[in-house]
Amino acid sequence: MIRITTLFMAVFCLILTSCSTDIEINDPALQTKIDGELFRSSLKKAIIYDDGTLVITGKEGEKSISFTTTSPELGTYKLGQKTINTVSFQKEQVKFVSEDGKTEGTVVITEIYNNEISGNFHFDNLKDDNGNSMSFTNGWFYRLPLENGIIEEEILVEQVNPCLLNASLTASIDGTEMITDDHSAQVYGVDEVSILIKATNDSGEISIIFPANVTPGNYSLTGSGDYSATYTSGKDKSSALSGNLIITSHNADTKCISGSFEFETRSGIIVSQGIFDFGY
Repeated sequence: MIRITTLFMAVFCLILTSCSTDIEINDPALQTKIDGELFRSSLKKAIIYDDGTLVITGKEGEKSISFTTTSPELGTYKLGQKTINTVSFQKEQVKFVSEDGKTEGTVVITEIYNNEISGNFHFDNLKDDNGNSMSFTNGWFYRLPLENGIIEEEILVEQVNPCLLNASLTASIDGTEMITDDHSAQVYGVDEVSILIKATNDSGEISIIFPANVTPGNYSLTGSGDYSATYTSGKDKSSALSGNLIITSHNADTKCISGSFEFETRSGIIVSQGIFDFGY
C-alpha cells in the first residue's frame, strides 16, 4: 500500500510540474544561464531589418543581451559559418562581445507562428576589453513578436545630437592635463535609468555615471552606486574613493548636459579640474 501511494504521489507531482511549466512559458520570454547564473529578461524584442537580418535583444535592469542572425527562417545558425553576425552582453559598464575564430555558438529557430518566433541558443567564450570571458548555456526565446526595423533610421537617430558630436571633457591627472579626443554616452537601465559617459585619449579613460533625471546641483562621487566614477590607464582600472560632481546644466529635451568633477581613486590617483560638455 505504501509503494502504491508513493507511486501515485510521484506521478501527481510530475503532472503538476509539467502543468506549471506550461503556464510559466505561455507569455513571450527570453532567458539563459550566464556562467551558471540565470538571466531572465523583462524586456525582449525580435526585429527583422530590410536586408533580412534578425536581431534578438533582451534586457533586465543593467544587463542586456543581443545576437544577430543573417535570416529569420527556420534552421540552425552558427558563428563559425558566419550565419550569426554578432553576439554581445553588457552588464553596467562592461561589454562582452563575440570574436571571430574564438567564440563558438549556435542559434536554432524552431518555430515561426502568428508572427511570433521561438528557438534556442548557446554561446561560449565571449570576451570583454580585459580578456575576461563568459558563456551562455540553456538559452531559449519563446513567442517573441516579430517587428520590422530600418537600419538607416537607427543610424540617423544615433547621429542627430549635436551635443554628443561636439562633446568635450578635460581634466588634470596627478597634475598633468588630460584632453580627451574620443567620447561616448550611453543610457541604460529599465526602472532606474542612468547615463554613462566615457572620454579617452592615448593615456587613459574617464568614466562617470549618474541618474538620467539628474538636475543641476552638487553630488558626491564614489566607486559604485547612483553617482560613480573610474579612471583607467592601460589595464589598471580604479574606481573613485571619494569625489564631487557638479551638474551645471541638463536639458532632458535636447539630451545635453554639462558640469565639472574631481575625485581620488582607490589606487591614489588624483583627478581634478574636470569639466565636461556632453550629449547622450
